[in-house]
Amino acid sequence: MSSSSTRGRLSALLERTPPFNLLGDDDRTSLISSLTAVNYESGEVILEQGLDVHKSLFVVEEGLVRLMNVEEKRFIDMSGASSQFGSYGIIQGGILPYEARAVEDTTCHLVPSDKLRELLDANEDFAAYFDEEIKRYVRTIDTALDASGAFLLFDTALVRLSRDAVIVSPRTTIQEVAQAMSDADADTVVVVENDVALGVITEGDIVEKVVAEGMSAETHAMQLVDRPAVVLDGGERLFDAVQAMMQHRIRRIVVIETPQDGTETEFGILSAEDVSHYRGLDPVATIELIERARSISALASLRRESNRRLLRLYQQGVQSEDLLGVVSELDDQIKRRLLQLVEEEVRKNNPALVMGMSWGWMSFGTAGRKESTIRGRQHNGLVYADSAVPAEAEKAAKWFLLLAERACEAHEECGYFPSDTGIVARKEAFCQPVSKWQEMFAHWAEGIDAPITARAVSTFDVRVIYGDESLGDAVRATIDEHTPNPRLLSIMVSQGVEVNVPISVFNRFQLDRNENDEEGFDMRAKGIRPVVEFARALALEIGFTKSASTFERLRAVESSESHSAAEARTLLTAFVTLADLHLRLQMQAAEVGETPTDWMDPGKLHKSQQNLLKDTLKAVQRVQQSLASRYVER
Repeated sequence: MSSSSTRGRLSALLERTPPFNLLGDDDRTSLISSLTAVNYESGEVILEQGLDVHKSLFVVEEGLVRLMNVEEKRFIDMSGASSQFGSYGIIQGGILPYEARAVEDTTCHLVPSDKLRELLDANEDFAAYFDEEIKRYVRTIDTALDASGAFLLFDTALVRLSRDAVIVSPRTTIQEVAQAMSDADADTVVVVENDVALGVITEGDIVEKVVAEGMSAETHAMQLVDRPAVVLDGGERLFDAVQAMMQHRIRRIVVIETPQDGTETEFGILSAEDVSHYRGLDPVATIELIERARSISALASLRRESNRRLLRLYQQGVQSEDLLGVVSELDDQIKRRLLQLVEEEVRKNNPALVMGMSWGWMSFGTAGRKESTIRGRQHNGLVYADSAVPAEAEKAAKWFLLLAERACEAHEECGYFPSDTGIVARKEAFCQPVSKWQEMFAHWAEGIDAPITARAVSTFDVRVIYGDESLGDAVRATIDEHTPNPRLLSIMVSQGVEVNVPISVFNRFQLDRNENDEEGFDMRAKGIRPVVEFARALALEIGFTKSASTFERLRAVESSESHSAAEARTLLTAFVTLADLHLRLQMQAAEVGETPTDWMDPGKLHKSQQNLLKDTLKAVQRVQQSLASRYVER
C-alpha cells in the first residue's frame, strides 16, 4: 500500500476515534508519523496486569480487545475498532490494574507515551476526555461490568444489526405493498422518495386501516403513513436506537447508509423485536407495557420492576447523563399514562363538573430538567386556559383542583415521594390558569421578595409533560421576558452558596446521622443541589433557556463568553461524578428490593472512589467561594 494511502487511512482512523477527533488537523497529521502498527493474534496478551512501565497508548484499527482485572475476574471494558486503551497507566503511573487481551485478530497503532503527554499538555479538551475516562473507571471499580453488553450497546453500528428494508414509493398501491411484503417475507416496508424515508407501513397498518376500515386496495401507500419515519445513520449506536424508540414511542427505526462513492442511499430497518433479540429485555419493551397499563397499580408495579433493571444498563456502560435520560423517559411515560387514566376516572365519576378547556401538567425540579432519579419526588403544577366568564372560571378552578388532587394521589401510589418544596398541583396556589402562572413567574423573576423567590426557583425548570404544551410555552416566555435579572441571579446563586458541602478544610467528610442512626450525608441536598442551583443561575444569565438540563446548561455557559465559563467547566466535571454515584446508590438498592435513598455513606465506597468524591466536593466548594464573591449581595 502506498505511503499516501496509508496516511489517508490513519488520518481517517484518528478522525473517528475519540478523543483524537478533538484535535486539529495539523495535530493529527503530525501524530501519524509517530504511530507504530502492531498486529495481535486472537488470545494474545497485549498488556499484562501489574505492568509498571507504560510506553504506549493503543488505537484499535480493527479487531477486539478485552480489558479485564484477571485477579478479581472482573470485566472492565471491550475496545473495538476506532477506540483506544492504555491511557490509565501512562497518566496515573504505577502498576496496571487490568489485562488487555485480543479476543480476535487485532491491529493496533501505538502512540508513544511522550507524544501522548505532549498532546495532553497542549489541548485542554483532549486532556479532559482522558481525565473523565479515568474517573469513570474509578466510579465503576467495584462494579461487575457486562463488557459484552457494553460493546453491543456502544461499539456496534446499527448498519451491522439492521435488516435490509423493503422499499416502496408513495404512489405504490396497498395491494402492491402487501405483495412486496409477501415476496420478501417481511412485516414492514419503508416509503421512500428521492432517497428520503417518508414513513413506515406494517402488516398491522394494512389490517387495521385497509381490512377493518374497508379502504380500497388501489389506495396509495402514503395514505397509510400516519407519522414521519424516525431515521438514524448506520454509524449510530444501538443505544441511540433504544433512546429513539423510547422517546418517540415507536417500534421501528429506519437505518440509512449513504455510500461515499455517490451511489444511492441504502435503507435498513431495526425493530423493537430485533433489539430484544440482541439484548434481551430493554426499556423499549417497558414503554409498550406502560402504554397498555389499565390501572394505577399496574403502573406502580411496572415502575418498581423497571427500576430494578436499571443497574443492568449501568453495568453495560451507560453513563450517568444517558442513564438519567432513560430514567426520565420512563418516568415521563408512566406519568403520562397515569394522568390519562386519572383524567378518564375523574371525568367518569364527576360528569357534572367536567370542563372542556385545555390544560397541562407541569413537572418542575429534577423531572423538569429530565434528571429524574429512582427516588422520585412530586414537584408539579397544573395550568389551564383562562376564561373571561367569572362563573366558568370558578367552575374550572374546582374541576382542575379535583383533577390535581386525584393525580397527586396516583403519583403517591406509584412511589413518588411527597414534595420537600411544598410545590404540588393539589395545592390551590399551584393549580391555576395560565395568566396566574405568568403573574407568579413574573413576580418570582423580579426577585423583589427574596424569600418567596428562593422557595420557587426550582419551578424555573419547567416542562409540560401531559396536555397542552402551548400553555407551558407561555409560562417559559414569561421567564424569558424577565431574565436575566441581577436580583434573581443573586438569589439563585445564594441558594447554591448556602449549601454546606460535606467536606472539611482538612479534606475529611463531614458526616451527619439519619433517622436510622447511620453515618453519611444527603447526596442530593449537599452534593448535587449546589451544582444544579449554579447551573440554573448561570444559564439564565447568558439567556440560555433552550433546555433545563444541568449538563446542557453548564455546557452552554462553558462555551460562552461568560466570566463564569471556567466555573461551569469545573461544575460539569463534578456533576458527572456526583450524578453517577448518586444514581448508582439508588439502583443498587432497587435491584435488591430496598427503598432507594439519597443517603450516602462514603465509608462503603472503594478507597479510590472516596478520594474522587472528596476531590469533587472540594471543587464544588471552590466554585461556591468564587461565585459568592461575584454574585451574592452582602
